[in-house]
Amino acid sequence: MRKDFWKNIPIEKLTREEWEALCDGCGKCCLIKLQKDKLLAPIYTSVACEFLNLKSCRCTVYSSRVKKKKDCLVLTPDNLQQMVEWLPNSCSYRLVHEKKDLPDWHYLNKKNQKSVHISGNSVQNLAISEIFVAEEDLEDFIVKY
Repeated sequence: MRKDFWKNIPIEKLTREEWEALCDGCGKCCLIKLQKDKLLAPIYTSVACEFLNLKSCRCTVYSSRVKKKKDCLVLTPDNLQQMVEWLPNSCSYRLVHEKKDLPDWHYLNKKNQKSVHISGNSVQNLAISEIFVAEEDLEDFIVKY
C-alpha cells in the first residue's frame, strides 16, 4: 500500500487493498438501523447483523454477504456519496470522503489492528446479535453513534 494513501490519493483512485484497509473494523455499519422517514438520517440500534462476529467485529461471511443478507450495505467508491448518511460519523470511509483526518486510534495511525477495540470505538462488548432480538423490539435497542 502507498504511504498515507488516505491523505494523498482521491478515494476513487485507491487500489482494492487500500479501499479495504480504510475499514477500521468497528462493526458499526453492521448494526441494524431504523429509518422512519427517507429524508432523515438512520437511527442506530445496538443489534448487530447475525453474521457479525461480536468479538472481532468482522463479518463472518464477508465474501458472500450480499447473497446471505439481501439488505447488506455494500460500500464502494462509486456509491459512497449515496451511502455516506448510513455510515457513523467516526467511519473512516465517511471521514476520507469528507476530507477529514482519520482518528488517532485508527490502526493505520497506530499500526495496531486492535486499536479500535482498545480505544472503545467498536461495537465489541456493546452489541447483541439480531438472532436474540425480535424485530418489534428493535426500538428498545436504540443507541447514539
